[in-house]
Amino acid sequence: MVSGLLIAGAFLLVGVSATADSGASIPIATAGPGAVAVGPGSVVCNGRTVAIAAPVTLPIAPSPIEHIANEQHPTVRVFDPNTGGWRKGERLQRLITQECSATGLLYPESVRIKPAPDSPDAYVRGTDFEMDEFWGTFGRLDGGAIAADQAVFVDYDYSPCRLDTIAVGTDGGVRLVAGTPGVGVLLPPELGDGEVAVANIWVPGRTESLTEENLYPIEFGAPAAPPADTGTAETLLPKTLAKLRAGEEVTIVAWGDSVTNGGGVDRAEHWYQERFAALLRERFPQATVTMLTASWPGGNSRMYLDAPPEDERNFARDVLEPRPDLVTIEFVNDAGLSEEATQIHYAGILERLQGIEAEAILITPHFVRPDWMRVSTMKLDADPRPYVHGLRRFAAENHVALADASAQWCRLWRQGIPYITLEGNSINHPDVRGHEIFAQCLIGLFPKE
Repeated sequence: MVSGLLIAGAFLLVGVSATADSGASIPIATAGPGAVAVGPGSVVCNGRTVAIAAPVTLPIAPSPIEHIANEQHPTVRVFDPNTGGWRKGERLQRLITQECSATGLLYPESVRIKPAPDSPDAYVRGTDFEMDEFWGTFGRLDGGAIAADQAVFVDYDYSPCRLDTIAVGTDGGVRLVAGTPGVGVLLPPELGDGEVAVANIWVPGRTESLTEENLYPIEFGAPAAPPADTGTAETLLPKTLAKLRAGEEVTIVAWGDSVTNGGGVDRAEHWYQERFAALLRERFPQATVTMLTASWPGGNSRMYLDAPPEDERNFARDVLEPRPDLVTIEFVNDAGLSEEATQIHYAGILERLQGIEAEAILITPHFVRPDWMRVSTMKLDADPRPYVHGLRRFAAENHVALADASAQWCRLWRQGIPYITLEGNSINHPDVRGHEIFAQCLIGLFPKE
């Protein structure tokens, strides 16, 4: 079986436990538009070194085209061209990823919207309905033939995504293990006993030809969890650490956006801050750890700071009034800030927290859609966002603790994981594995007792 992390009852594949003699990945390269060549090289399986003497070529099946017929939509909202693509209208059901939809998988020319399953007539795009081809959403048009309270039936074609694994067995055999097609969160397939994964192959829907961007060799020895940093809490979180060691009550406020609100996971116990609290309780069993959440889905820290007292969310009421010992700060929605703007903005936040003698941990954000990060690859060794550079600089210059989750996301591709497969909504909400990265980065700041 493949190796992973057992977290709160969930099997989380982050890396593999095998080690290679060279400490590097087994060579892998494209071999034409629909195949890959693996090796030569060697890998240790169950304590035995297995050699791949010559390259092995494996065909990679393209993503299949799924034909959907008569998908019923009880009503159709008016198409809104002035909002996010996933909100412009009704979502085609096979493309739904949590509250959003998967992108680029639809064959738009195949869409046919009808008043009844067996109707020979179809509504006319541009007259009766409009659609967002990239996001796979559609809505009726005012003045068109689709009534507000009318059901419609939709035919369409799409291609799901897939994550395959190349495995090596103790007998030296190399084989491809096909993943389960789907959208949103995707896990590598389960391997047989004694096999070890040497690479994953990312096959997004509508992939016509493999490139290097589809290949994710697993670099053996690439860390699957952040190293413990036992000095940070001693120097930057002394008040919180002292209370934990003394077995006192410690109050923590997790302040953030939709991710802190549990975006990407279904159960609150898997939210990163709840996992962090559970890990603190394990490490300091005599202490009483109270975790409070102050979150604004879709909001950023400036919106929270500027919200008036009567609003549903207010910084003074939600963050300051509980008089927390510690505030963790996660705002991927602050990522539009420049490096310099981050210095000014977070100085104001720190000043307000220091006013109630609360300590703070800044959390660098996870990755979001590549196009939202203005990159064309998921193989990133460094975070390109100025905001992340700004957080690191602000933490260093102002002696504030930093949980560097971004650095861990940079390592995912070297563990064979395309990071988009950890996004529950295919955009910006990390799944259970992504939340666990945050939790491990936070607990890593505290010494093991």
